[in-house]
Amino acid sequence: MKKLPLIMMGLLIFSLVPYVESASVGKASIDQVMLGLGESVTFGDYKIQFADVDQAWTQALIKVYAKDGSPVTSKVLPTGYSLPVPDAQNPIFYVRVSWILASNQKILISLESDLELVQGDVNITKNGEYSLPYKFNDVVIPAIKIKVTNTYDNKVDVQIKLPYETVTQTIFEGDHYGVAYKLNGDFQYSPYLYLYLKNATTSYAVFDVYLPKYPTTVFQLGEGETGGTTPSAPSAEPTELVYNDIMYEGENLTITLNETSYTVKLNTVGYYSSFSVFDEENNLIKTFEVRRGTGYIMSEAPLALEVLSYESEYKRAYVRIYAPKGAETTPIIRDPEIHVAISTSSTELLLDEDELLVFIDVENSGRGRADNVNVAASIPTGFELGSEIGTWTLSTLPPFTKMPVLVYVLKPTQVGKYSLGPVVVKYHDERGAEKEEDSGKPIQITVYALPKLSVTGEAFNGTWSTYVHTQEKTVKLKFTISAEGKDPKYEFIKNATLQLELPDSMDGEIKLYVGDIKAGETKTLESDYAILKADNAIINAKLVYQDPLGNWHEESFGNLVVVNSLPPAIEIKEVKVYPAPDELPSYVNSTLAELDNDSKVTLAEALQNITLAYLPEKGISWWPILTVLFIIVSAVLGYNYVDLKSKYDKALKELGRKKRRPGGIPKKEEAQKTEEIQSKEEQL
Repeated sequence: MKKLPLIMMGLLIFSLVPYVESASVGKASIDQVMLGLGESVTFGDYKIQFADVDQAWTQALIKVYAKDGSPVTSKVLPTGYSLPVPDAQNPIFYVRVSWILASNQKILISLESDLELVQGDVNITKNGEYSLPYKFNDVVIPAIKIKVTNTYDNKVDVQIKLPYETVTQTIFEGDHYGVAYKLNGDFQYSPYLYLYLKNATTSYAVFDVYLPKYPTTVFQLGEGETGGTTPSAPSAEPTELVYNDIMYEGENLTITLNETSYTVKLNTVGYYSSFSVFDEENNLIKTFEVRRGTGYIMSEAPLALEVLSYESEYKRAYVRIYAPKGAETTPIIRDPEIHVAISTSSTELLLDEDELLVFIDVENSGRGRADNVNVAASIPTGFELGSEIGTWTLSTLPPFTKMPVLVYVLKPTQVGKYSLGPVVVKYHDERGAEKEEDSGKPIQITVYALPKLSVTGEAFNGTWSTYVHTQEKTVKLKFTISAEGKDPKYEFIKNATLQLELPDSMDGEIKLYVGDIKAGETKTLESDYAILKADNAIINAKLVYQDPLGNWHEESFGNLVVVNSLPPAIEIKEVKVYPAPDELPSYVNSTLAELDNDSKVTLAEALQNITLAYLPEKGISWWPILTVLFIIVSAVLGYNYVDLKSKYDKALKELGRKKRRPGGIPKKEEAQKTEEIQSKEEQL
């Protein structure tokens, strides 16, 4: 490599020494990089080129390219000025022109990156270690460990284990310590690791850990001079992420690179997970452990591993594996294990009252995922679907997960015993093959019903009747309980009791045990009851019973029987008493005798009209005819008599007014009137 003048060499040698940083957190840099016109340096994924210079050699044109050769940024810089990469809004490092050497026609540049906190409050116990993560800001970093070898009240002794050496240092509380990372040749990235001791005790220490924002160690000058510490060329470095997924304990992942295969096996899972790497002939290359949150770079194979997290319950870890560009992995195909379970809210139902809730649990307890999971409800005979949903579909059921509990409702439509299930689940495994699992043995569901119940009551008083009137001191009561239904095996009641509601005028057993009654069955109960006092007693009853499931019910039945023990009521009424037939003539005669004349005639005529209809006929009866004729003649004669008499009296009055003359002959007029009167009298 082309060297600097002696003064530059002195500065370079001085910069190789690890140092204690007392200032605040600043930048990490690769200094004294000399480039001729047109030369370039590769730094990570970027190439920095000295593209041009002005005639006075006071300003240099710096161009930056991406890995694929596309331009990223460029700028003309005088001495002391910087170019942010990739841009000023989000720079990850800077290209600073340190010196323009017109005499040698070269420039010196520095590559600078701000130090950034990797992890704060890192607690390391005495003799404990802390490993830096495998990647920071998506850049692979070297395997670096920090070990606390001794602790004091205000300081600690640490060992910083780099891939190529171990550095020992004492750090006081409140101080910083920076460690440079050596690149090939005389270059270094300094300070690469930056520690700040926040707290020191006799048993542990607390650090803040910093790295450059762009922590790459890939460094190469344009004419073949390289940087970095990996034994292979940069093209063989494990920079490509080839696996970013979970691995289960005992699983193998095959990685192929240039027809060479490596197999990575996860041996055990824990805070420190164990891995083994085998060659293509299954010969063990190396076994190593990786702590959670850290990585491991192999020197025996171009592989690097990082463990992000782990789950002891499922014996799996989330792993990232890096290999050189062009490497390929063989997919790990896992089988799901689908388990289906069915349960119900009950195995016994009451028709027209209960509904059946069915619960379906679907679980994937295998390591593989299940896709297009389809679940269909089971609907047995004698039931109908009571909910809107009867099928469910899930796009993916990951390993060790459950579907939400599936619930649907069934309504029984008839009594009997039925089988529910099995429930069938169809799905596709990771190979795309369709498979199915079921819930296994069906569940037996029994549907019962209540028969139609009726209660009648009767009392005995010579005959059985729902109403009796008695003056006795006791009365016998009879009650009949009937159950109407179709299937006595599933329609019945049990432990029934008839509870009578007696008035206080009666005494006796009020709870009559009925027992069990099946559909089509009738039971009759009789009992004697004392009548304590006169009353019109109405007897009601309540039937208390259990349904086939053991739930208690009660039904009321009113006006079953009436027992009237009241004495007969005395009522005074005026009753007309009529004489006997042989007494009737004397009764009529005495009655007529007590009446006035008009009343007598009226009553006599009425009696006559009545009796005539009952008298026997004796030929033609002339008496009615003669009577009528007599009445008519009498009326005519009477009328004429009255008329003549009135005229006669009038004539006498007129004659009396005229005085007769003594001895003389009457006048002719008077003689005529006298004759007329006499002739009329004769006619009468």
